[in-house]
Amino acid sequence: MQRRTLYGGSLGAAGLLLAGIQLLQGIQQVEGFDGGDRAIVYAFETVPFVLIGLALAFVGYWLTTQPAYEPDLPRIVAWGVGSTLLFASVAALILFSQQVTTNSLKGGEYVAMNQITVGAVVGVLVGLYDARSRQGQRELAAERDRVEQFAQKAADVNNYGRELNRSDSLDEVSSLCIQGIQAFLDVTGVAIVATDADDHEFLDNTVVSAADETLFELANDALDQEPASAVTVEDPPDALDAPTDLLSMLVTTHDDSSIVLLAFVDESNALEIEDVQLLEMLVAHAATAVDRIYDRRLAPAEGEPRRSRE
Repeated sequence: MQRRTLYGGSLGAAGLLLAGIQLLQGIQQVEGFDGGDRAIVYAFETVPFVLIGLALAFVGYWLTTQPAYEPDLPRIVAWGVGSTLLFASVAALILFSQQVTTNSLKGGEYVAMNQITVGAVVGVLVGLYDARSRQGQRELAAERDRVEQFAQKAADVNNYGRELNRSDSLDEVSSLCIQGIQAFLDVTGVAIVATDADDHEFLDNTVVSAADETLFELANDALDQEPASAVTVEDPPDALDAPTDLLSMLVTTHDDSSIVLLAFVDESNALEIEDVQLLEMLVAHAATAVDRIYDRRLAPAEGEPRRSRE
């Protein structure tokens, strides 16, 4: 904020200064004219450059309210200074040519100040365009990094999926799920609940901020959800000291038994959309692993294994 105030305030002050000088010059320029000529000269020789100076002042004020441009403020000011010097050099060449051809520098100070005013605004506008372009490049780079990071995590989740499918028990599946969620999402408060009619059992529970009965109630509420789909609990029980987000996921259902995953997310590890997608991928792998385990349990001693569900 202080940086924006410094650079934006400097540009604003420069714009007001240039506008003030243009006003004074305009008064001097019309001294030799009478009547309507004074108004015409002032309108065409002064007003446009006053407005240009005020435009620079407005840009300076506007920059103080734009956090996105803060990293590029020195570059914007540098463009303004460079352009001002360039236009001042052009003014010097014009005056030199005038001196050579007419042996007079009449009105030279007006020409120089007009060039400087225009140069300052042109430079700042070019600087804004350059800053916007660089901002877009940074956004593209950040998006690319996010995609690459997501792809890497997705590959790791698939590796976990292979390990999950090698599991021989629900406890192994639950343990790998907890491990994966903590590794990929840095979420430490996770409860995996197995429900069977009115009976509830924790396969794993690392939640310390909620009573068992509260977690069982949340698990019951998740039984009507789509499997492996993360749902944010909008109205948690009153007994729960609600975190930033509470996600519930129905892992899988077999006959009257179901497995539900509850993830407690606090402010320090709030989940992005990509994180939720990774969680859903991991839970989908866990659901496949649980299906295999149930299939093996229900398979007859001889013959082909019987699938519990399609």
